[in-house]
Amino acid sequence: MKIKKLALLLFVFSFLLSCEKDNEAAPLAESSISGKFLAPNNADPIVNGVIKASKDGTVVSETLTATDGTFTLTNLTAGEYEVSLQKGLFSAQRTVAVTEDEDVDIPEVPIESFPRIGVVTGSFDHIESVLYDIGLVNPITQEPLFDIIDGTYQGRPSGNTNHHGHRHEGRSTMIASKNNDNLQPNVDYYFADLVASPDLLAEYDILFLNCGMTESYTEFNDNILQYVSNGGILYATDWAFKYVEGITGDGQQYINFLDPEKSGRSTETEATIFDQDLIDWLQINFGISLNNDDTILLDEFLPGWQVVDTANDATVITWFNGPVTYRDATGSEITENKDLAFTFLVGEGGVFYSSFHTENHDDGFSTVDRLLEYLVFELSSL
Repeated sequence: MKIKKLALLLFVFSFLLSCEKDNEAAPLAESSISGKFLAPNNADPIVNGVIKASKDGTVVSETLTATDGTFTLTNLTAGEYEVSLQKGLFSAQRTVAVTEDEDVDIPEVPIESFPRIGVVTGSFDHIESVLYDIGLVNPITQEPLFDIIDGTYQGRPSGNTNHHGHRHEGRSTMIASKNNDNLQPNVDYYFADLVASPDLLAEYDILFLNCGMTESYTEFNDNILQYVSNGGILYATDWAFKYVEGITGDGQQYINFLDPEKSGRSTETEATIFDQDLIDWLQINFGISLNNDDTILLDEFLPGWQVVDTANDATVITWFNGPVTYRDATGSEITENKDLAFTFLVGEGGVFYSSFHTENHDDGFSTVDRLLEYLVFELSSL
């Protein structure tokens, strides 16, 4: 009798357990979100952008964009997600709802949030044109979404630091940057005022120093060092090296500028690109062919450009290297391979320096402009 009761109890338990399993909800089928991350011009792909999907404040999926800017966030359940798209200090955001077992394709997403950028003008370089062409521009007024500061004025600091104002009437004007009148200085102070004021420098996340700007204010190089050390990012080309020297010092820690100064003679070189992502980005998105799969013509050197003699491999990333000709201290011409562009961290910030720069024309992107476009976004990721 006891055996029959035990058997009956086991049967009832097994039956109830079976019913409980039958009533359990089946695992939800997974969903995904796909899209494409672009520069502000809504055309040029962003590579290695960080894409995250958050639900109720928690990141549930994360990925990087491919060479063509595409991405797919996977392992998502039904619900509403905040999708953040970021490349360094540039970003965008979307709210996306997905249902069970749904693969959602969102429209192409351009960068919509920018860092605070200041560009100091120069006679031989116009990085402001590259920034403008990649979409850092008000689509209605066509005004740049960054400050342009006159770097050719040679007077002393004026003390006028009215940020985001307009230039006073009667001040000297620079040569039109690639013939675009929107790219004239648009603030009420000069580089002399900017570099003399740590507070004004601190208003910018990224500061671009064009080649051909005045070299008269190196007495304020400690302010530039402080700016970078506190988290600022400095971009400088060729003759603007004078303002990088306050950071590099004797060159042992980062890069060492060649003495004699401005002794570069060759105006072009077939340079090796060291970054495979850059190589792929050029080829896949713009059809730019490279010789031997990794070399490209750099043809934007100013006669008498500044040569970098050495770089510290432990602290510096080198982007390009190629054979160039320069004069040594005796005046003899020497041809050898030299590194040509660099990034390195300093304190909480970082520096980009290159011995070449943009072209002085207005007929769209050149290959060199494309290189510098790529490096603008990489620069913000330091």
